[in-house]
Amino acid sequence: MANRNINAFLRRNHANVLHLILSPQNAPRGAGIGCVKHAYAAGFKVYISVQFNNSWKPSQAASYFTRVLRTYAPFVWAVGVGNEQDLTSPNARGQGRTALGGHGRTVGQSYRAVWDGVERVLVHLVPRAIRVYGEFSPWSFSANTQGFAASRPPGVQAIAAHCYHTRIGGLVEVPQDAAWAASKRLPLWCSEMAPALRRRTTPRWAVPDTWASWNALVARITARSPNL
Repeated sequence: MANRNINAFLRRNHANVLHLILSPQNAPRGAGIGCVKHAYAAGFKVYISVQFNNSWKPSQAASYFTRVLRTYAPFVWAVGVGNEQDLTSPNARGQGRTALGGHGRTVGQSYRAVWDGVERVLVHLVPRAIRVYGEFSPWSFSANTQGFAASRPPGVQAIAAHCYHTRIGGLVEVPQDAAWAASKRLPLWCSEMAPALRRRTTPRWAVPDTWASWNALVARITARSPNL
């Protein structure tokens, strides 16, 4: 977000994609666009996930995407709609304090309504970018299936999941999640994942790993997951 050139960091870690998560506070001011331009010029793929406030109506979310996406449009390889919208924030930042869903709708149904409005904006502004559905927290993959229940959402080209090693859901469920995505002829992207090493700050929901145990687990999960 500070617009530093992080290409050397990407190269050291054998990356080929820069993934930037934009909150409703950051996207309107073009946060990170300098960093994005550096990465794009160096040949890295740029993937942005544009978070929205859960209290917005689908039409408001579509207007928001129309407004903020123009800044990033020339550089993006993929665009994710939302980021962990199944959660709430303790303050007004990010998703906001309002839960997605309610009024007889599940999280997945409410997200699908937003997707239907925003997808048309993506087709118009970034027609060549991969359109990424989901991006829910590790324990909410079911929100994807809820959104697909009535019909296939328009224009979906990838399903994203946050594949941390958690006590519920997350990495150990990736094989079944990938199989579900494959049944829809879609790839599953683990767009966020990393080992929770044993430290004082390791969150309670995470299963602690060493680098060795993490790499071994990821190898087993990958071998069992189609179209990952």
